[in-house]
This record gives sequence, structure tokens and C-alpha cells, in this order.
Amino acid sequence: MSAVKNLQWKRALSKLRYSYEELNYVSEVSREAAIEFESYYRRFCAENNINITSLEQENKSRLENYYEQAKIPEKDTDEFILSGSIGDTSITLFENNQEESEEYQMTSDEIAIHDSFLKLFKRLALKLHPDRINKFLPDEEKELRAKHFVEANEALDQRRYYALIDIAERYAVSTPRNYKQQTRWMKREEEKNQQLISKKKNSYNYGFAEAETEEEKQLLIRKFIYQLFRINI
Repeated sequence: MSAVKNLQWKRALSKLRYSYEELNYVSEVSREAAIEFESYYRRFCAENNINITSLEQENKSRLENYYEQAKIPEKDTDEFILSGSIGDTSITLFENNQEESEEYQMTSDEIAIHDSFLKLFKRLALKLHPDRINKFLPDEEKELRAKHFVEANEALDQRRYYALIDIAERYAVSTPRNYKQQTRWMKREEEKNQQLISKKKNSYNYGFAEAETEEEKQLLIRKFIYQLFRINI
């Protein structure tokens, strides 16, 4: 691999790693803020004599329509709920009218990438599978290898191939050399992650977590109530 291609590959790998870290962080912040957001919302309504139950009944059909529009696969983005318990989901700032494709078709790059990393996983399994670990290794090393085997299996299932690369480098196992395909794939995955990050950041839960003042929180709640019920507070 030329120096230029090597640099492009490393840059794409680094950006993809970071995008997954950011996506995990934003998702966790949104989940943790969900209950606090709902509590603040209901307290705000009570303090301002807003009868949530009555409003939800009056707007039931419209809210159900929003809810149906919002039902999209959990693995792609957060589901949002416009009435009832918020739980650990996110509530998006804007309505989602995009239609989901009926069935996703893998690209030729994705198929080739998965096949190459499946072979890598099989090579790793020769060193990490509990039934293949050298019995003369210390117990701590055996436990670590078994742990890395589970992580490698999950990485393959979730298509987080960069994690397989990390594990392979640790155990001196050769990694796939289809670098051009990997670079193309990693760039596309990083773009997808950035879209998900933007969507999650554009949720009420995340916005509430980022709000620093009481004024910012109340402004967010007012926007939320207007989206739900079309009333200005």
C-alpha cells in the first residue's frame, strides 16, 4: 500500500472510530435525559394549569399519526413518542416524513468488506475461542482472550470492523488488505453516523440535557408543547 493510500485509510479509520464514540455518547446523553425531561415537562404543565390528559384526548388522532410516522427501526435512529411515557426514547424536534426503504440491499463493497472481515474473525477465533485458547496460558490471559472473542463476534455482527482490526493487531493476526474498499466503506459509514448524530442532537431529550439555564429549559418545553398541541404558552 502506497504512503498516500495508507494515510487515507488511517484517516478514514480514525474518523470512523471517533464517529462511533460520539454516537454512543449522544445516545447515552439522550437516554439519561429522557426521564428528567418528561418530569420537567409535566411539572411545567402543572404549574401553568395545562391539562395534559385533556389535550392528549383532544389531539389523539393527530398525535397517533405523528407516532406512526415516527416508527422507524431502532438500529437506525431513535424512536420518538409524542404522548404517554417517554421512557428511554428520544423526541425529535421536527416531524419525520421520510419513507423507509422496504428492504436494504448491500452494496458490492459492503459484501466484499464483510466477507474479508468474516475471514479475519475466523483467524482470530483460532486464538481466542474458549475451545482453542492455549491451555498453558495464565488464567488472566485466558479470560482476556475469551472476552476479546466475544467482542470480536459482536463487532462482526454490528459491522464495527475497526474493532476487529484493533483485536487483530493485538494478537499479531494479519488484517484484510482490500484497503481501497475499506476506505470507501469507512467514509460512507462515518457519514451515516454523522447523520444519526445530527438527528439525535436534534431531539428534545438531548436539547434538554444541553440546556444550562431555566430559561433555555422553559423555551424548549414551550416548543415541545406547541409541536404537540399547537398552543403557545
